[in-house]
Amino acid sequence: MPPVPHYDGTIDPLDHLETFRTMMFLHGASDGFFCRAFPTTLTGAARLKPNSIDNFVYFGDDLVRHLMSSRRPRKTAVSLMALRQEDGEPLKASVSRFNREALQVPHLDPSAASNALLVGAKSNEFRRAVARRNPHSLMNLMAGTEEYISVEETLAALDSNWRRTSEEEKNPTK
Repeated sequence: MPPVPHYDGTIDPLDHLETFRTMMFLHGASDGFFCRAFPTTLTGAARLKPNSIDNFVYFGDDLVRHLMSSRRPRKTAVSLMALRQEDGEPLKASVSRFNREALQVPHLDPSAASNALLVGAKSNEFRRAVARRNPHSLMNLMAGTEEYISVEETLAALDSNWRRTSEEEKNPTK
């Protein structure tokens, strides 16, 4: 069985608990095994006294309550609206950052994601391209975004090549 990462109380306890439960269910473990195995995944301030778990279902709720201060607030579509493309940041990097955040929003509506991406982008040309596409799914939104980035990078490379060739023609080396 692959090891479950250790939990020290500094990250969201629900993430750790769900990872552990998934691993145990995957291997068909019994509730008794859950109770004996779970303490081995805890370190530091999260460590428990031996044999302190006798029912895993109730224990999970107790653990979350006990470690509530470590719990991360859940991301929402509204939190995506605060993301902005930084000055000088390439669109590809900005969209990558947006994607990492969007993955943390449960049941993200495609139109909300599209609006957040449009609000945060600096390029009006990009905004037009996304708005024209009117994505009906997150996959469609990202496909259009990747297509735009690919075209933008290709044009930039061609422009750079054209400038270099033009400079070489103006200043031929002997």
